[in-house]
Amino acid sequence: MLNMTDRSRFHFIPLAREAFSFVIDAGFAEVEALPTLVRYRKDDIEIDVHHGRQSYEIGCGFTVAGVRYSLSDFMRVTDPGLAKTYRLRVATSPESVATGLEDLSVMVRRYGAPVLCGDAKFLAIVFERREHWLQEYSLDVRAEQIRPQAERAFRQGDYAKAAELYGLMRERLSPAEAKKLAFAEGRRVG
Repeated sequence: MLNMTDRSRFHFIPLAREAFSFVIDAGFAEVEALPTLVRYRKDDIEIDVHHGRQSYEIGCGFTVAGVRYSLSDFMRVTDPGLAKTYRLRVATSPESVATGLEDLSVMVRRYGAPVLCGDAKFLAIVFERREHWLQEYSLDVRAEQIRPQAERAFRQGDYAKAAELYGLMRERLSPAEAKKLAFAEGRRVG
């Protein structure tokens, strides 16, 4: 069982400082160091490296001109496939914290480099696309909530309800669901 109160045994602060020393070289200054967080700032860009208080995940976040971004936001621009599968690493030992921070620093150097340099064009692209990504995510969540209800209505022969529900997630229908929608629309009693 992990000791939830004493995080000092993970040595997070010195390990984070070592793994992210490259941000100091890029002109950032450390502005905060806590047992689960080290924060750096340069102009209007902040980077926080963290070890989740409950999740124990090693991760980082970026705040640029007051707007919060994740590393995967930047990955989506340059490597969308990887961004879909990217997950934070859980670290429950000093060794796994060190490995997780080192791996994270490699990812930040690769995918966060334009941000570290203050590349305004890259940030504008991310900001613009992020709105689209949020809309797509919203559609995905909505479809996952509606799908079981639509399937149930279809199985029960309530085609009016099935057509209504499938219609609400039209952008996310599988080919089989599109056929069910067409069938239900043809059968619904109106």
